[in-house]
Amino acid sequence: MINNDTITAISTPAGEGGIGIVRLSGKDSLTIADRIFRPAKGGPPSSYASHTVHYGHVKMAETEETVDEILLTVMRAPRTYTTEDVVEINCHGGGIPLRKVLELCLSEGARLAEPGEFTRRAFLNGRIDLSQAEAVLDIIKSQTDTSRKIAARQLQGALSGEIRGLRNTITDILSSIELTIDFSQEDVEFTPVPDISSRVDDARRSVRRILETSGKGMVLREGASVVICGRPNVGKSSLMNALLKHDRVIVTSVAGTTRDIIEESINIAGVRIRLTDTAGIIGTRDRVEIEGIRRSREKLTRADVVVFMMDHSRPLTPADEEIYRTVRDKRTVIVANKTDLQRRLDLDEAGKRFGGEEILEISALKKEGLAEVEDAIAGKLLKGGAGIPEGPVVTNIRHKRILEKAAENMERAAGVTGANYNGELLASDLNEAVYQLGLIIGESVEDDVLKRIFSRFCIGK
Repeated sequence: MINNDTITAISTPAGEGGIGIVRLSGKDSLTIADRIFRPAKGGPPSSYASHTVHYGHVKMAETEETVDEILLTVMRAPRTYTTEDVVEINCHGGGIPLRKVLELCLSEGARLAEPGEFTRRAFLNGRIDLSQAEAVLDIIKSQTDTSRKIAARQLQGALSGEIRGLRNTITDILSSIELTIDFSQEDVEFTPVPDISSRVDDARRSVRRILETSGKGMVLREGASVVICGRPNVGKSSLMNALLKHDRVIVTSVAGTTRDIIEESINIAGVRIRLTDTAGIIGTRDRVEIEGIRRSREKLTRADVVVFMMDHSRPLTPADEEIYRTVRDKRTVIVANKTDLQRRLDLDEAGKRFGGEEILEISALKKEGLAEVEDAIAGKLLKGGAGIPEGPVVTNIRHKRILEKAAENMERAAGVTGANYNGELLASDLNEAVYQLGLIIGESVEDDVLKRIFSRFCIGK
């Protein structure tokens, strides 16, 4: 539902700053500005041209008390973020002046905006579609430059353009099928069944191709968990410090120094990595270490990638093999550390024990081989290698689930083409695929879904 009232909110983060912004959007934005703004020269805001900035003061209407010195920006519908009349009041960034300006806007008839309501109005008023609205939040929350770039592409319409094109393609196929159903007894020239079958298969593969970008896309957007494990004193903490490029973890020659899990964030190949250094995961009687082991095993269960470490200066041990058995079903990078010492680990034998997996030789102490470890982690996480894929990228779990349903519809549709052709069943499956794809861009989306999406925004955006 489109609201006709006028909303307002502080659009800058809380706390002190050089500039703070109070935003108004709606039919009464200029009227409210007229009441509280006193320009240094010229007439009231309602007389200003669109997209102009004016210097003056915010004053209380009844007493003419000055609240703050400001710059006021006027943007007239429809060339605004919300497509409504928008006024932005740029004042000093302290909490008190911002709140006072906001209070004045509210007292003059504006309503406090709900979280994400400015962007929601942009969607409801047709300036952006729903996937673009979600991209706004992704840009705000991006934690790597790669995730920002993907979100910016989505905001520009990379994904929605592809979805619209695909919906149009399927709709054209539907038109051909429905013609054969509705006029089967008439002397009308129909699209041959083999042509319809080929077009359905092309559309099926297109849906699948977009869906397949979700694995890499969601990692680039949401980040990933990488857990370092191995028996005591193989250099797990040294590797973590080396990857972080600072000493986050205490490192000693005493086995078992790390008795609890330690987490830090790092950027590897454009992915925000939650890097975890674990306590040991093999038996102990120490009550503190037992709890550390429990937490470590929990982290390993949830890890996207495990870095399994061995000591290159010692032969392979039963403890190494026991630990590897606990992680072998995960995406695992195997590392032999301490190449700076005399090498006693038989890599050929270890490779056989560990299913022929490549073993990287490194020295965490001398920071040798770290690039290879980072490349291996990226390779496990990012199918097709690092970097942003060409074309649209699915980064959103809502989009992924919708595409999975659309892909199922297209698979069923493909099953009733060719020799098994059934026009009515085919039309039913294609219609459902068109409906599902429309949900991504906000066609026929339910209000509770919109509320859930926009509730994740901050007030003022």
